[in-house]
Amino acid sequence: MVNQSQLTIKRTLPALLAIVVGLFTIAGIAYFFNNIVGDRYASTGDRAPDATQEYLIDADTANEIDDLFAIVGAIAQDDRGETGPVLAGITAAQFHTSPLASATSADESQALNERIVRLMGRPALRTLVGSNRPLADAKTPNRSPAATFILERASLASKQNKLQIFVLGPCTNVASALLLNPKIAEVIHVRYLGFWYNAETGVYDKKEFNTGNDSIALNLLLNNPKLEFTVMTATTSEALQMSRADLNERLPQGHPVTKMLQRRWDTFDRWWTDEDANKQHWTMWDVASLEAWFEPDLATLSELPAPADNLDRNIKVYTAIDSAAMLDRYFSVVSDYLETVE
Repeated sequence: MVNQSQLTIKRTLPALLAIVVGLFTIAGIAYFFNNIVGDRYASTGDRAPDATQEYLIDADTANEIDDLFAIVGAIAQDDRGETGPVLAGITAAQFHTSPLASATSADESQALNERIVRLMGRPALRTLVGSNRPLADAKTPNRSPAATFILERASLASKQNKLQIFVLGPCTNVASALLLNPKIAEVIHVRYLGFWYNAETGVYDKKEFNTGNDSIALNLLLNNPKLEFTVMTATTSEALQMSRADLNERLPQGHPVTKMLQRRWDTFDRWWTDEDANKQHWTMWDVASLEAWFEPDLATLSELPAPADNLDRNIKVYTAIDSAAMLDRYFSVVSDYLETVE
């Protein structure tokens, strides 16, 4: 015979079990989205402070020629983490304000990046295309494979071991990644090549090519208090002048990479100036940004107030470089590397 208490338990048990199962289901779903989906692009802190550091290059490669030289130098420097940082990949940026740019300028940069990694003997090095247009506003990201890749690599970084991002063109791709997941601001370090700086007055001039290709994106980065920001100004990097004679004499002649750089130098239309019509010299703006990081002793880095129209905080600014030593180092590293690659 079943008493009343047993009957009550028998009747309520299925309901209780359903509630418990429901709670576990809800908890499981919450865990999945918070810890798997949500953290897919969030800072997980997986990379220990003493782990190998990663960096990536975001370049408007098809815009000029110095991006090509910078990427070649970085790949030649990269030893896959045996003794130094690892080049995780190269993302392609737009340069829509150039009179030579098509509507798909980022795709043009991507095509060149793919060619460079093949000629450098690193076909597996990841290259991803970014947005072909600048940000429309400070709240809407431009989704692209490049922005997704930045999020992917940032998810492995930590506050103590940040992902270093060299922005050699406009900031569209990294700004989009930040808009997609603001959490990554604490685990990335943006190293920007752009704007002019007057050391005597402390005044920045944003009327500069990279800045003008996406001023919204640049200001978004400068106004983020959690984001570490270093700039190699156009004023400072302008001192790095490479001669065509150096290119002929200091890299292995006949090598496919040397020939690619020579051809690009000779055929690119330097539309912004009539000076040096025979192109005997070229400013290697982007090379300076990377070389200053590879060999800190060759550059002077200062902590200075950010531009007056941005957030009141300090940023890091390169104010001087040893251009001769940088060129010597660059040619030595690249030449040695090319001797090992057919």
